[in-house]
Amino acid sequence: MRRLFFFMILLAVLATQAQATIFLGVENIRFSPDTLYDDDIIIGGNHIRFESKITGDLIGGSQELVFAGFSHGNINWASRWITVNGPVEGSVRAFAQNIDINAPVGRNLMAMGQAIIIGPAANVAKDGLLTGGSVDFGGKVIGDLIIRADVVTLAGAIDGNVDVEANNFEIKPNTVIGGDLIYRTPDRVKFDNSVTIAGEIKWTEVQAEAKKSKYSAFKPIIVLLSLFLAFNVIYNVFIFIVALLLGNQVMIPMMILALFAGGLVVIGFNRPMAERAILVLRKRFFVALGLGILITILFPIAAFLALITLIGIPIGLLMVLLFGIFCFAGAIYAASFVGYLIGRLLKIKGPAAGFLNMIIGILVVGGVILIPSIGWLAAYLISAIGLGAFVLSLERFAAKSGLQTHAEVS
Repeated sequence: MRRLFFFMILLAVLATQAQATIFLGVENIRFSPDTLYDDDIIIGGNHIRFESKITGDLIGGSQELVFAGFSHGNINWASRWITVNGPVEGSVRAFAQNIDINAPVGRNLMAMGQAIIIGPAANVAKDGLLTGGSVDFGGKVIGDLIIRADVVTLAGAIDGNVDVEANNFEIKPNTVIGGDLIYRTPDRVKFDNSVTIAGEIKWTEVQAEAKKSKYSAFKPIIVLLSLFLAFNVIYNVFIFIVALLLGNQVMIPMMILALFAGGLVVIGFNRPMAERAILVLRKRFFVALGLGILITILFPIAAFLALITLIGIPIGLLMVLLFGIFCFAGAIYAASFVGYLIGRLLKIKGPAAGFLNMIIGILVVGGVILIPSIGWLAAYLISAIGLGAFVLSLERFAAKSGLQTHAEVS
């Protein structure tokens, strides 16, 4: 993993000074306390220590993250160890094996991991969602708190409702709950007289045998992903057999037809987004490329980190599924952009994300991918560029980048 992060590409192509996104691929780095970053930062690395101030979002993945700075935005991070000791005015979304948060959070807190510790300095302004093997909560939540874990220790103060499902549940003395306490455990919880619960106490007994199948809410997702993976295996085996019996002359047209069919769905489902993706590639081509490369490296690692924990298995499978969907949609957008450029040269009228441009682009891109020796590289770059454009064309990034509607692209 360390070698993988070490060879990440460092890209910082800024569209404007005020609306920039910094991409960093590093081995180990420390962001000094006397630095201010007036933009989003996307990082991939090994050991990251962030002590600076940031006005945008901090996004990335690493072996370890220690955040001791100040963030006006959100923190979205996947890692093995995550420690947050500096205030965050936005939300914190942490996915790791070990999570330790002991600082104010201005919006929501979501943490999923094997061992989660929320310290007394963690003051969450809205709601909290904690899921893991063990959860030790000792902070404050202004809204509601939901915990799903095997072992839960609760202390501190929660202004709203508390909803807990656990095998072992303990409430520490002097804990204050302003709303209802709703919990599902094998046995009733005995707590000290100093514990204050303003609302109702609702207990549901969970049989010890049933705890083996906890987190049953993920079962529909697991079934859906299993069916999806089974379908893909059958489909790929079919393509492989066709290629052996009839050769690539049949397989290649089938794959192109599949791309055409998928492209009709992707573009027909949300043409305005396809228009924004093409506009992104026109105005921020290298930013889309850098972001796409970084995502293709970080996303599989984040999925792997989720898969190594029992609770994260369905999340990791879902991430793999979504990654494949995003890459496919991005490839369609990238091919449409190629078709758009060719259409302009040929003076073909119509919308940039039109079906004619998509067909032209798929034919051209498919031809390039078939070139020996460089075809694999072309396929990767097309997927990366399209994936970056897909992310930047989302409403949040499109508005921040000042991207206009599809009328401008046309």
